[in-house]
Order: sequence, then structure tokens, then C-alpha cells
Amino acid sequence: MTSPSDLSRLELHVNPEDIPLYTTVFQGGVLVKARAGISLGAFLHALPGFHHDYIVNEIQTIFLNGTAIDDLETPLEGDGLILALSAAMPGLAGAILRKNSFHAALRTTVTERRDHRHQGDITITLKLFNSIARDCGPALLAAGIRLNTAVLRVFRATHPTLAANLSRIVLDDRPITAATLSTWLEQEKTIALIVREATND
Repeated sequence: MTSPSDLSRLELHVNPEDIPLYTTVFQGGVLVKARAGISLGAFLHALPGFHHDYIVNEIQTIFLNGTAIDDLETPLEGDGLILALSAAMPGLAGAILRKNSFHAALRTTVTERRDHRHQGDITITLKLFNSIARDCGPALLAAGIRLNTAVLRVFRATHPTLAANLSRIVLDDRPITAATLSTWLEQEKTIALIVREATND
């Protein structure tokens, strides 16, 4: 589920203290390929940075196409799914949306189970919020993510200091300048992005 070889590969080498800020790109959504019909739990377990205890205990709100769900056995079927993950949110709204909560009966959930299974791969837009992005985002970024360049352009526009402080930019194994990167991002649509900690060598 890491970045594919058929896309242009962009590596950004950043200061270690800046890595948490780069995890905000997950709010805009990254693209993950998966096997059609895979269960939600199996999909999450396959992601870098996720493990069983974390999935069960820390991910408290799960939205699939805008609807809160509780069941990790829910199959992921159909292209264009949007999966959003969040830690516990405050207040009554957070209590209602929290998985397996006493208040969960107050919300709509996905209960339909399909007996048929589509073949092949699907693309899921994965969005991570609050502590989920901070905890799991660095491992995903280091492994490589697919994303639309519009997400990265917005991130660079809202974090100009970070964009200016990149220690190294590598495109398809070739170092490039920040100016070249800006021009290139306007031309591309989907890329494979890797964010690494900068080293002294």
C-alpha cells in the first residue's frame, strides 16, 4: 500500500522538528490502493504506523463516505471511497460519533452487508485528523504516499516557511530546486510523496 512506481516520486528532506507539521497533509486526503472487499480492519492493519492496539483503543471515530461506522469487519467496496479517522472528539457530538459509545444509537451507521465482491483494486482517499495524523502520519510519509498535487500546493501555500526550509528536494532520484518544484507541481496531478528527516551527510 505504499507509493507506486508508475508515478513521479518526490522526496522532501525536512528538519526533524518539522515532520509533525507535514502530517497535516492527511487532512486533505491521500490515495491508498487496496484489494476490493478488504475489511476495514485489515486495511488499517496494513498501513505503516498502525497496529492492533492503536486501532482499537485510539481511533475513536471512523467515517466512511461521511457516515460513522463501528464495525472493523465492514468491507471496503467500490472505487472512490473516503475514509476519515479521528481520535475522540470533545462534547456530545464527539460522544455520539465515538465508536461503540452509549450514544451511538443516536447516529446513522452503515449496516448493509453485500454478499458480492468486486474484483481487482480500489482507490481509497484516506484522511487523518488530530492525534491520529500526528501519531501515524510520520510512518506513512516515510513509506511513501500517493496524493493529488493540489493537496501539496495548498500545504505549501499555507506553510511558506516550511517550504523555504527544505534541506533537499529529489524528483525521480534527481535533486531539484524549490523553484523547479513549484513549476512541476502545477503540471502534475497525482504523485508519490516521501517525506524524510534531513541528515547531516
